[in-house]
Amino acid sequence: MKFVWAGERDKKNVRICFELLLDSRCDTLKLYAADFYQVYLDGKFISYGPERTAAGYSRLREISLSSAKRLQIFVTGYNADCYACDRQLPFFGAEVKSGENVVYSSLDFECKRYLNKLYAVPKFSSQRGYTEWYDFSVKDYEVLLLYEVESPVLLGGLGDTCLYINYPFEKASEGEFKSFDLVVDENFEYSERHRLTSDSLTTDADFLGAIQNKGYKAVDYTLPIEKTGFISLKINADKKADIYVVWDEILVDNKWKFRRSSCNDYLVIKNADGYIDFTSCEPYAIKYLKIITTADIEVVPSVIGLENNRVKYNANTGDKKIDTVLNACHNTFIQNAVDLFTDCPGRERAGWLCDSYFSGIAEKFFTGSNNIERNYLENIILATNDELPKGMLPKCFPSEHYGGMYIPNWAMWFIIELKKYLDNSGDRELIDRAKPKVYGVIDFFKNYLNEYGLLENLESWVFIEWSICNHPSYTKGVNFPSNMIYAYALECASLLSNDNDLSSQAKAIKDTVLTLSYNGEFFVDNAMREGGKLVVQKDHISETCQYYALFTGICPSEEFKLKMITEFGPKRCGAYANVGRSNVCIGFYLRYLWLLSVGESDRIIDESVDYFYAMASKTGTLWEHDTPSASCNHGFASVIAYVYDKCLNK
Repeated sequence: MKFVWAGERDKKNVRICFELLLDSRCDTLKLYAADFYQVYLDGKFISYGPERTAAGYSRLREISLSSAKRLQIFVTGYNADCYACDRQLPFFGAEVKSGENVVYSSLDFECKRYLNKLYAVPKFSSQRGYTEWYDFSVKDYEVLLLYEVESPVLLGGLGDTCLYINYPFEKASEGEFKSFDLVVDENFEYSERHRLTSDSLTTDADFLGAIQNKGYKAVDYTLPIEKTGFISLKINADKKADIYVVWDEILVDNKWKFRRSSCNDYLVIKNADGYIDFTSCEPYAIKYLKIITTADIEVVPSVIGLENNRVKYNANTGDKKIDTVLNACHNTFIQNAVDLFTDCPGRERAGWLCDSYFSGIAEKFFTGSNNIERNYLENIILATNDELPKGMLPKCFPSEHYGGMYIPNWAMWFIIELKKYLDNSGDRELIDRAKPKVYGVIDFFKNYLNEYGLLENLESWVFIEWSICNHPSYTKGVNFPSNMIYAYALECASLLSNDNDLSSQAKAIKDTVLTLSYNGEFFVDNAMREGGKLVVQKDHISETCQYYALFTGICPSEEFKLKMITEFGPKRCGAYANVGRSNVCIGFYLRYLWLLSVGESDRIIDESVDYFYAMASKTGTLWEHDTPSASCNHGFASVIAYVYDKCLNK
């Protein structure tokens, strides 16, 4: 297969249309492309990709062409820092076949760049590409010459999991637009590395300035539950109008808080005139939509869902709250398991380690397989990540890592997830391929072992969870949760490779943690050097630290175990004020997997249903935090469906 591009390959935020008029014999498209693409047949959007993988590799997408006459494939290349894809130059490779015969190749496509999509625009978020701005007064396009580029390594794909269901909005209100209720950081600027060089750069301030205090009309819409997908607008304008589309996952206290989740959740259409059938080129996570217009025009919005429709599930336990939570798990999973496991389908669309451990459990529950998890783990194995220290793994992938930042703890979770994956799949071949990565991680951590055999002064971003336990004063020095999970990773590595030395090291770490960290009542989070002596910081005690201990098999007594079962969790009120509360990511998930392992099914249901129902009833999804301060649709949270199923069917 020939691989090609057209125009400037290293240009930021470029979108190229590869177009072909089809012979009636054509029945199949074989496609490889990056960074992202949309496929249209006879003007109808039918597929989005790719199945993301490491730079220099590409996964196959096969698409039935039926009796289509016109094929268009729009490929976007960002060439910018991003968590949603690996940094590489864009490429396009395709074969159009009749049976086993190749009728057209990549070199047969005509290439166009439509000039109504503006490129010198702000970033959508620091973790994704650029916002979408269009000027429909521009009717022209450039015809670009194809040229061959280097071929990626070709990999198999799982195929398109999506049916692209159209979800219509319900109109909630309309009237004159005055302003948003709240605007987060009015000087919302990313650093210069995110900027495009252009004298005509459109800025965030331009967007806010255009819509504030202009007397424009605003119409608010809502979906029954949050969905992720492409914004579809059926526009009828009898005179030129500008359209500003804004969205969010949730309204906080029924107020529009623009950039609530640190994203530019908007797109702009300038000079709309006549009938326009518009589909956004990127997917977004939406429950609430606001359309602001400069004229009284007709706009019918909907979302073309990007969700894994191979998963069929509908909870029917007879308990309204439990069913709401279970269906929210399903809705969360299908939006975060399209091509790989993502943390959230809006702000980042990034595949984070640790999160993937829990998403893998959910995949097994919802689908009976671990196919997405396999590809996700294979991506980590294929990753080169020269910007990271030797042996360290990317915190999320495919992605680029600003300034070489990593999460050392997440590399430990990679090993733990491999062990779980092997237990669920029996896929020894992938485990053997991962062995160099596993021992690379172990070798990396040898540089941080102190005289006690514990990790000390880990660098970059030491992440435990979103609570007090992640305050720098808790994580620096010897962080005991990090050592607990490291010991567990060594145990898993020893089982994967039959390495008894690793098992002995893991036991020694656990014994030392128990001796140093446990104060007779609770595990303390960290110890620091004072005059060269390692001193336990006795006032640094978090609930999540206790869950790390229990999850990794460190339990000092039956009394401690009983106390953690009966006196902690989300219902804890004023008790143990000196113990910092857990959050949902990942403290309470560790708690529930541990409670499940010790047979406390009734307690899980009793203490957690209201906690998760508070989220599910608002958005139809489960959240990153237990407040709407970040993503309200977080993939790892779908593991609760597995937990509840075990509880209800014990």
